[in-house]
Amino acid sequence: MTSLSYGAIPYKDHHYSYTQPNGEVVNISLDGNDYFAMQRSSDGRLVVFDENLNGLAYANVSDDGEELISTGVLVSNKLSKMVSVRSAKRSLNAEAIARKVESAKRRMLGDTVQTSIGQIHTQSEIATQEGFTSQSSGNIKGLTIIIDFPDHAGTISKQQVESFLNDLNYQDFGNAQSVRGYFRSVSGGKLDYTNTVTTYYTAKNNKSYYTDDRYSSTVRSQELIKEALNWLEYTQGFDFSTLSVNSNNQIKGLNIFYAGNSDSSWSKGLWPHMATLSPRFCADGVCTNRYQITDMRNSLAIGTFVHESGHLITNWPDLYDYDGSSQGSVASFGVMGFGAIGETNKFKPTPPVAHFRNLAGWDTVTELNPAINPNAPTGTLTHTSGSHTSYKWTNPSNRNEAFYIEAIHRSGQNSEQLDEGLAIWHVDSAGNNSDEWHPYVQMEHADGNRDPENKVNRGDNGDLYDVAGEFSATFPNSLSSRGTNSLWWNGSDSGLSISNISDVAQTMSFDIGQTTPPKGDVYTGYLSSGQQAIVPNGTWFYYEGGTLDMTLEGPSNADFDLKLEVWQGGRWVQAAISESPTSNESITYPASSGYYRITVYSYSGAGNYSLTLSK
Repeated sequence: MTSLSYGAIPYKDHHYSYTQPNGEVVNISLDGNDYFAMQRSSDGRLVVFDENLNGLAYANVSDDGEELISTGVLVSNKLSKMVSVRSAKRSLNAEAIARKVESAKRRMLGDTVQTSIGQIHTQSEIATQEGFTSQSSGNIKGLTIIIDFPDHAGTISKQQVESFLNDLNYQDFGNAQSVRGYFRSVSGGKLDYTNTVTTYYTAKNNKSYYTDDRYSSTVRSQELIKEALNWLEYTQGFDFSTLSVNSNNQIKGLNIFYAGNSDSSWSKGLWPHMATLSPRFCADGVCTNRYQITDMRNSLAIGTFVHESGHLITNWPDLYDYDGSSQGSVASFGVMGFGAIGETNKFKPTPPVAHFRNLAGWDTVTELNPAINPNAPTGTLTHTSGSHTSYKWTNPSNRNEAFYIEAIHRSGQNSEQLDEGLAIWHVDSAGNNSDEWHPYVQMEHADGNRDPENKVNRGDNGDLYDVAGEFSATFPNSLSSRGTNSLWWNGSDSGLSISNISDVAQTMSFDIGQTTPPKGDVYTGYLSSGQQAIVPNGTWFYYEGGTLDMTLEGPSNADFDLKLEVWQGGRWVQAAISESPTSNESITYPASSGYYRITVYSYSGAGNYSLTLSK
C-alpha cells in the first residue's frame, strides 16, 4: 500500500506581510507547506500565532522539542532587538513534525472518502486505484468562483481571470502561458482543461470576518465557499452538471479566487490552501470533494494554480518532503515538487515527471527490460526532450517499481529547468514523499551527491547525466543505501546499465546495456567494526531442503565473515562458516529441511555489505 498523500501548497523562502492587532505590519518568512511550516521574523527568530494576543509572537521550542511556545511578546519591528529569544534557530523534532503533518492532513483532507459502490477507502488508496487514469485526458471543465467583499472590491476583472485560465495565447502579468496552455503543452494536446469563471460574488460579511486568525484556514474559508456555492445554485441558477466529475460524481476542479491578499497568518483565516469541503455541497446530480482557495492580490501567476490542479484533476501527489528534513529528491525538477514556485517557475512551471505523464496517459512509453518485453530495443537509443515519450525499466518482481529515462533540454516547456541532460527517475509506489531515502519518486542525481535529500539545495546543474555520466549498479556510486545507482530498493541488481551518453542536446543518445542480475535474494546493510547482523531481516527462515548458496561482498579495507546456523536441540548450531582475511566470503551447503539463519559479522573494519542468498 502506497503512502501517497496530496493537497499541500509548498513554500520555500516565502515572505508575507502581516498586520498585528496593534496595526503594525511585520514581515514574516515561511518554509514548509499547508500541513507544517516554520515561521520567522525578519531577523530570523521563531514566530508562532498567539491566540491570547490574537497576533504573531516570538516563540521558543519546548524543552522536549514538541511544541512552539509563545513568549507572550508580539513580533515588532521596533522591539525585535530588545526581546531575548533562546534557541532561535532550532526547530521541532522530526517525530513532532510528522505528527503535526498527519494531523493537519486528516483535518484538511479527511481520513476516508466514500466510493460509488459504498466502500470506504483512504485518500492514498483512491490516489492509487482510481486517480491515475485516462480520465486525465480529453476535455475537463472546472469551476472558478471569484469573490470580493462589501469592504474590499476586486481589482482583477472576470475577463482577466478567464484569460489567465483559458486563453491559448496568454502572457499577462509575466506568465508564459495560461493554465489551459500549460496542460495542453505538457500533455501533448491530450488534456484540454478549461474553467467556467463566475461573476464576482460579494460575500455576506466584511473581509475581516473571514480572515479572523482565531480560526484555522478551513473554518471561515469553507463558510465563504458554501455561501458562494449556494449563491450560484439559488440566485444564479448555475448548472453544476456541466462540470467534469470523477467516477463518484465529485467535481474535479473547484477553485476559489478572492480579492486582495490573504490578510491572515499561515494556516489561519483565509490563508491559501487545498482541503475537502465538509459537509459537501450537492446540486444537479454532482457533489463537491476537494477545493483550492487563494488570494488574487494585484497580479496572477499560474504556478500554484497549476500545482494544485495537478492534485485536483489528476490526483498527482506532492513530491516534496512534508516534514522539512529534506528538499525531496525531485526538488525543482518537477511541477509536483518545487517546480512551480521559483521566481521564474511560477510563471512557467516545469513539466510533470515522466511517470506522472505515463499514468495520465499522455506519453508513449517503451519498456526496456527484456524480462518483461522480449522485443525491447537494445544498443544505442535516442530520446527527444518534450516529445511526449519516455523509456521505462520495470522490476519483474514488483511491477510498481521502475526506472524512467528521458532527455530534458532547456527549451520549450523545460526552459526554466535547473539543468539539462538525461534524467533518470526511480519510481516505487510503496515510497513515501516524506522519507527522503525511499520516496515515491527518486531522482538519480548524476553527481551522486544527493544534495536535495541532504537539504543542500533544490537541485543544481550537476543533477542530469551527460557525456561524462554513467548509470549502473555501481555508478555513480555503489552505496547500498543512500546511493545513486540502478539497484532495486531491496538492494538487488536491476540489470539496467546506461553508458556512452551524448553531449547535451534536445535529442540525446545513450547505450542501453544489460548486466546479469545475481540469482537469488540480495540483502544489504552496514556494519561497524565488531558488529554483526542476522540475515534475513534480523530473523530466521524455514527451508524445505536442498542447496543453500550464499555470497558475501564487503569493503576491501575490512574483514567481514559469514556464518550459517541451523536450529537443533533447542539452540542455534553452526552449520558452515567462511572467514577468510577478506570481506568476500561464500558458503555452499547441502541443507536438510529445518530452520536457518545467516550471520554477517565484522572481524575488523566497517562499511557496506551485500549478501546474495540462493535456495
